[in-house]
Amino acid sequence: MTNQKIKYNIVATLFVGIILVQMIVPWLGTMPLGAFVIGASATIIQFTVALSGILLGPKYGAVVGLFWGLMSFSNALTHPGTIGSLMFQNPFTALIPRILVGLLIGLLFNYFLRNRSLAVRSVGLGILGVIAALINTIGVVLLTTIGFTVMHTNFTGIPNQNILTWLIGIVSFNAIFEMIVGFILVTVIGNILLPIAERADIKG
Repeated sequence: MTNQKIKYNIVATLFVGIILVQMIVPWLGTMPLGAFVIGASATIIQFTVALSGILLGPKYGAVVGLFWGLMSFSNALTHPGTIGSLMFQNPFTALIPRILVGLLIGLLFNYFLRNRSLAVRSVGLGILGVIAALINTIGVVLLTTIGFTVMHTNFTGIPNQNILTWLIGIVSFNAIFEMIVGFILVTVIGNILLPIAERADIKG
């Protein structure tokens, strides 16, 4: 194994470790925003996955996203009894959006931002944070709608029809805050980590 490969594997493992901690410690994986709007919160794990794709490239980003998806799937199976756990007991819902966050954000960064000026890259990083939030939210909503419809899921609180509208109503409020948080976090953290990665010759 080359030194370059070792570097990439070490950094990917660090990202996986961060996600593991975020999954175990709720306030590290979800940012409460009650100080601004009561009841609002923003899931921030997708931005960890997005940053792995930005730093390491789409392949490693997809692997880190896969780990998050597997953790979500495992948690849903071991902690049943809620609509949220029911959603992520579907492996397609748990895995596909999370893999796509790392994969697509890595591809977009490499294609549009890799060798751009600091100003352009900074704005672009913020936009990628917004896109990461959208990929996860839209993917989960669409796959949950398909899963609940195909399986004719009957659970307290889930309507018998118009499931897509119902899900959009549930997630749209927090999704707005996740996009705002994603813009800020990915811009700030990306601008800190990218120069370090470039000095270490990590260019996904």
